[in-house]
Amino acid sequence: MPLDSARPRGTTKAVRRAPRAAWLALGACLLPACNNPAFYDGAQRLVVRAADLEAAAAEGSTTGNPTIGAYKQSEYWLDFREPSQAELAELRPPGTTPSEQTPWIRRDDVTAALVWTLTNDTDAPITAWVLLDGATEFFDYDPISTYGAAGGEEEDEIQYPSLAGFSPRTLGPGEVVRGEFREDDILEAMYDLDSITRFCAGPLAVLNHRHEADPLGTDVVPDDAIIAAAVMLRITLGSSGPASLEYDLRLRESESKIFDSARDARRYEVMPEPYALPSAAAAAAGGTSGGDEAPAQCEAGGSEG
Repeated sequence: MPLDSARPRGTTKAVRRAPRAAWLALGACLLPACNNPAFYDGAQRLVVRAADLEAAAAEGSTTGNPTIGAYKQSEYWLDFREPSQAELAELRPPGTTPSEQTPWIRRDDVTAALVWTLTNDTDAPITAWVLLDGATEFFDYDPISTYGAAGGEEEDEIQYPSLAGFSPRTLGPGEVVRGEFREDDILEAMYDLDSITRFCAGPLAVLNHRHEADPLGTDVVPDDAIIAAAVMLRITLGSSGPASLEYDLRLRESESKIFDSARDARRYEVMPEPYALPSAAAAAAGGTSGGDEAPAQCEAGGSEG
């Protein structure tokens, strides 16, 4: 089912965050009985050019990452209808912290996959990365552009993994590679995202395991916890040479919380708080506390990992 001119848009980190997607009425597919996936074009084509590589390699550069090198990012925001005041008050009672609250957009509300095409735009081999991160309505996890935020003069910084895709790919000259973050990959990424940011699980423990097979690091997540969905997916292309990435989102439109302009008066406007990466010392101890910049509910440290 195609969208019209109100198409989701994304942004690189070089400019401010893009407006959220203006999702249109989807007719009968908004009914719970509908389970047919629909495809949407990615927010934009990500391109790492020679100039980006030079800028990232410059002394004192803030445009590169020591692990993935030069990179570009795109944020794909999903639109949902706004809860009523009564619904929001029930979900977020006064005086509670995010870990004590219930998300309006739940992991079970969003079933998505993301297919991508990566192209080596040079006549030489390159090493490239296709990464997936994102934000819930509570917190935003971005370990790539926020690298260095947890380090200080007296401690070393460490690179935390992305939620998915944190493995390099070698491409030959002009080679084109296609891949996918499957529905189960994104569901696991949502679990990890909420576990780390809202329940203070240790990132290094959580992100190296699938929680169904090995719950290491997720002992801090209550058994009856309602896991928050991602309201934004962040796609990162990192590369050692000129490269480009195109992607499409596949969504199963089976949930009435998706914004419908014919039905809903307002979109749910969320402002996720940036997740403060733990310091190297905290990571070595298995905790999540990032010191003064850490989310308040994580100041006592996270799970042992």
